[in-house]
Parts: sequence; C-alpha cells; structure tokens
Amino acid sequence: MGEHLRPAGRTEGVPLRDPAHPVSRRAIGLWLLQGVIWTAILTLVAYLLAGWVGNASWLAGGAGDDSWLPGWVAGNIDLLPWLTGIVLLGLTVTESLWRYATHRWELTGDVVYARSGWISRDWVFVPVSRIQTVDKAQGWFERMFGLATVEIRTASHAGSSTIKGLDYEVAAGLAAELARRAEELRDDAT
Repeated sequence: MGEHLRPAGRTEGVPLRDPAHPVSRRAIGLWLLQGVIWTAILTLVAYLLAGWVGNASWLAGGAGDDSWLPGWVAGNIDLLPWLTGIVLLGLTVTESLWRYATHRWELTGDVVYARSGWISRDWVFVPVSRIQTVDKAQGWFERMFGLATVEIRTASHAGSSTIKGLDYEVAAGLAAELARRAEELRDDAT
C-alpha cells in the first residue's frame, strides 16, 4: 500500500518508511539561534527602510501628491520593523520545531537513509557501496551546541547526502562506521 523503491540489483521492493533516528533535540536551539540572528538582521533592514521611506518626502508624498506609496502605507511605515520582527520570529519558531519533527536518519546494513526539509521534503538513500568520502563538519554555532554535520559524498552529486543536527559523538561514530563499511565493501570488490 505504501510506496516501494527498488534499489539497483534487487528484485524485491523496499518500503518507503521514516528513518529510525531523529536528529538531536539541541538542533532546535541551533535553528532557533540562526533564525533569531536572521530575524534581527532583517528587522534592522526594515527599520532602516522605514526610516528612509519616512524621511524621503518624494516617497512619502510630503512634497505633494506624487508619492508612489498609498497614503495608509506612508502613514504606517513605522510599523514595518515591528511586523517584520513578529512575523519572522513566528516563522523561526515554527521552522525550528518543524525541522526537528521531519529531519531523520538511519544506517542499515547497506544503505544510509536521510530525510530533511521543512517545506519540501528530501529523501536520500545512499548505498554504502557507492560512498567515496565521509566528512564530519562542525560550524561555530554547531560547536556551541555540541552538534555536528555528516557529509556523505558519492561520485554522483545527486547521490550525496548531508545529515545536520547530530550530536557530536553520534556524528563521529556514524562517520567512522560509514568509512569502515565503505572500505570493507571496496576491499571485497577487489
């Protein structure tokens, strides 16, 4: 009844299901921090824009009725930074919680499953036999939260995957295990 995938070389279908492991709960804090920083930057831009529009008589219609802005916009331009901040802060909280609910990963015997995205969902199935490199990355904010990202690369860009928001120890263990399994499969193929 569910969707089925047929990996190359297999005849039986693999059911499309949720990967078993969620990312770390601390990823919510990371995403909130990143969102709050962007909210602050964009709110500052809205504040500067509102000040510029409010002081530009040719825009606000102060020098006559030749303004391209409707009167209700020019009269309420001071609300722009407030509205920007409130809307973006709400989106930041929603995005962070939604991303945590949807981002999942799993390593089975021969495949890495990863699901990500909060508006559109990306499912990636990376056969361990096709893995060329496995990297563990940790940005400045990730370090603050004890998180890391595992980057899985294959010869095809479409087959590569990134799993963000993992506990550092989990990411280190996953990267080591993937590298070990990929090496074993390369040795068996020769």
